[in-house]
Amino acid sequence: MTTDGQNELVGFHQFVGEQLANANVDLSLEQVLALWRHRQRENEAIREGLRAVEEGRVMTVEEHMRRMYERHPSLKDA
Repeated sequence: MTTDGQNELVGFHQFVGEQLANANVDLSLEQVLALWRHRQRENEAIREGLRAVEEGRVMTVEEHMRRMYERHPSLKDA
């Protein structure tokens, strides 16, 4: 049985291999790790957005625009 940690390690290994195999890019291992961490943060932000939608913590574009114009009236004339 694999754990989340093992799955993440396999994913990381594949990601590193793909990045280092790319002939057009010359990256150090530190740079690849920074890219991986950035990707992980992006993925978590996406998961959080999906949770917000599932939980109904969203607003329509119209509501968002109304609130934005209330806070920044000068934008309405722009």
